[in-house]
Amino acid sequence: MKIALVDDEKNLRMAVSTALQKEGFDVIQYENGKQALEAGNSAPALYILDIMMPVMDGITLLRRLREKGDKTPVIFLTSKDDEFDKILGLELGADDYLCKPFSMRELITRIKVILRRYSSYEAAAETKAEPPLAAANLKLFPSSYTAEKEGLQLSLTITEFRLLKTFMENPDAALSREQLIQAAYPDDTYLNDRAIDCHIKRLRKKIGSDLIETVYGLGYRFCEARK
Repeated sequence: MKIALVDDEKNLRMAVSTALQKEGFDVIQYENGKQALEAGNSAPALYILDIMMPVMDGITLLRRLREKGDKTPVIFLTSKDDEFDKILGLELGADDYLCKPFSMRELITRIKVILRRYSSYEAAAETKAEPPLAAANLKLFPSSYTAEKEGLQLSLTITEFRLLKTFMENPDAALSREQLIQAAYPDDTYLNDRAIDCHIKRLRKKIGSDLIETVYGLGYRFCEARK
């Protein structure tokens, strides 16, 4: 399985590449986002992106990928004081982030969790034809993990799709952040409350902010009757 590693620190790239290759991954290295974006048919299963890079940084690369409909999962590498960049990255559609310095074992574990999450949805789409879900002005198609708003297809990441599916299966129910994490990511022990908040903020922008109500001190509620 191919991993794209985009970082301007050569020593870090070499260390991460060596560790991933020992786990059986095929690693393609890039010094900056521009190289990765122009790679053409590399088609990695996952991107590992540094945030601060010359020529094109990780945030810009992620934005370009999502703008052209590329839903490949992304893990950001960031320093501990890059709080704004971490949150912005999640809002743009990143799946996870790690603070430098990080444990190589933790990085490998997170990669495997995310790839397992994506492959499980692909397998479900091939083996089980679930009926569509409809609420307000939305339609969700579990078998193809796609969704529409007023007949127009929404560009959702797998993370956003899982959250929307959980909400639509539990209309008008107050769901805690812990419930949303467990329902959407049963195999992921790393996802935290802040990450869920960022993904929901991004989902609200796509489906309409009035459809997901904040339940203060608890979590969120999907308001099915609102349009």
